Amino acid sequence: MHVYHKKQIRKKRLQTHQDRIMTLANAISIIRIILSIPLILFLDQNKLWQAFVIIMLIVLSDFLDGYVARKADEITNFGKLIDPVADKICMMVVVIYLIIIYQLPFLLFFVTLAIRDTFLIIIGVYLMFSQEEVFQSNTSGKWFMGISALMMSLFMFQEPLHIPWFVLGISYIVVIIIFSISTYEYIRRYMRYFKQLDIR
Repeated sequence: MHVYHKKQIRKKRLQTHQDRIMTLANAISIIRIILSIPLILFLDQNKLWQAFVIIMLIVLSDFLDGYVARKADEITNFGKLIDPVADKICMMVVVIYLIIIYQLPFLLFFVTLAIRDTFLIIIGVYLMFSQEEVFQSNTSGKWFMGISALMMSLFMFQEPLHIPWFVLGISYIVVIIIFSISTYEYIRRYMRYFKQLDIR
């Protein structure tokens, strides 16, 4: 009887609003991960225009999944987890390609981003298991992804479109600034949350 009662509680929990997995918004995030496969293939074959189309689809899906989740009231814990994971998978594919071409600037970008995201993932996993709390990506993080996609596209097409180096430099600096703002907002949010835990 006791085991049956525990199963009923678990079943009820899995049916709660925030524990849903199969939603339209989450499906869009999963499709974004799948799009990284043709993106790898196109970049490997140096088919830049096809790769650019895939990148634009990825960026649009990044904004679309959040919009759909809010409008359809489908904000779930799984969605909060899968959304940033999908972002990072797609971004790292392009960054690694650009490291091969431009080396140091994107190697530094890769290392800095990896350190920041590892730190955020550790905190996020800790809060998920210790406090059952899952945070969404912040707004500046979304802007960082979108503008990073634009910046990386400029670098990808620098040679065929003869894009001036000062334009590339400005776009790189803008991305670093937004990255810094996003990082600061993440750290401030987590610090505020931990302070609230101390008060309790």
